[in-house]
Amino acid sequence: MVTLDRNVIVRALTTDPPDVAEDDLPHLLQAQIAGEVRARLPQGHPLRAKLQHRHLQLGLRHAAIRAELRPLLAAWAQEDIPVLLFKGFALAEFEYATPGERFYGDVDVLLPNDPAQLTRAVHIALAHGWRSDGFHALPGQWTHESGRLMGQHTRIDLHRFALAWFGGPHHRRPQDQVRSITQQVWARALRVDWSGIPIWRPHPEDAVVVNVALARQWGNDVGHLKAADYPDTRLLMSKYGLTWDALAARAQSLGGPNTWAAFRSVCDPERHSFAWNSPTLWRLKTAAQRDGHHTLRARWFTWWFPWSVAWRPRLRKLTRLPGLLPDVLAAWQAVRAGGDPREHLDRWTPIPPGRTVSAAAVMDIVAGVRVLTKLFYPRQSLRGTCVPRAYATYRALRRRGFPAVFISGVHRDEQGIQGHAWIEELHAPLKNYGEPLNHLRFKEMLRYPEVQDPPRVG
Repeated sequence: MVTLDRNVIVRALTTDPPDVAEDDLPHLLQAQIAGEVRARLPQGHPLRAKLQHRHLQLGLRHAAIRAELRPLLAAWAQEDIPVLLFKGFALAEFEYATPGERFYGDVDVLLPNDPAQLTRAVHIALAHGWRSDGFHALPGQWTHESGRLMGQHTRIDLHRFALAWFGGPHHRRPQDQVRSITQQVWARALRVDWSGIPIWRPHPEDAVVVNVALARQWGNDVGHLKAADYPDTRLLMSKYGLTWDALAARAQSLGGPNTWAAFRSVCDPERHSFAWNSPTLWRLKTAAQRDGHHTLRARWFTWWFPWSVAWRPRLRKLTRLPGLLPDVLAAWQAVRAGGDPREHLDRWTPIPPGRTVSAAAVMDIVAGVRVLTKLFYPRQSLRGTCVPRAYATYRALRRRGFPAVFISGVHRDEQGIQGHAWIEELHAPLKNYGEPLNHLRFKEMLRYPEVQDPPRVG
């Protein structure tokens, strides 16, 4: 796979019409901005035809997700459960001229921070054929998310807060701020009739300030930008006539003036400036700290005190490592033996034992196998160990009753044909595996088992 050249992406996004050539095509595809760039290319440009396939592909994917999502939102509306659609899916559906111009992974929905309503929403989804990862049943472990729902084409992230929320007493000030901002987002939200289904959408100012700037820098992505941040900001400002002064005032009222100022300094469509190809960590992180997030005190508590909430999952993962050794060893032996992968996978696919596997357990298994695979193959990159990692993850999950799916595929680029193997769950990427775009990058050659047994996630 081609190594992404960020300079190409910055040039493509900050010039209008985009200054792109055929050599840039692999980078545009990899950064998932092919549809957005194509929409701004003049008629007759040679790259329009070459980018059309990805544009149509994303449009068809969006149509499948949309068709699956709407009945669920209608069912929630009938039960008076308000739903606010935001981030990628909502931008593709309501803001961009065509859905194929905006790639997204999961569908993000904001529900009221009410455990009873959240639980009822999940139960309604289950009654309509959706599956849950079981996180909704663990309110003591909720973060800004309270669960995930999986359909045939769609994964929904159920948010209770509009921004990242970290547990523990050392995050009390940010917690209060996140609660307050979420309430303010709801207060300014716009009710929309989505072809007969009532939903809510964030105010355009909040779609920029909260969803793009603050959500990124006050969460785990602090110090980083995504390629979509620039076109999202440009589109929303142009479409709704937003001014920098108004956005700065909104950020000030929400308690994030420093974060917003730092964000504008690295992502400013008015000046055609996007610092995606230069180090921005220090500037953005310092600004977030000035607004009370990612403070040194919070980081010190999180990393050094064993009773801090952040250590609990780390300790739990460490205790699981010895139990994963048989799976990693079996994968190592299978790679050495070679042959048809299905022969090995068949041995590791017992009759489902009928017990549930918690979402936390699945996360720990995936993370533990990843660590042990690195230890077994210290001189190889993660990409070079895809087969043993996939084998071991499959065996470990199957052994515990989780219906994992092994997939291998190929991708052709200027370096030749590249192969890859990974693990998914039924009809959806395994989120914690960390490779959500494989189904777009690789042509699937093998899926095992071909007929998937029903999931048992508790």
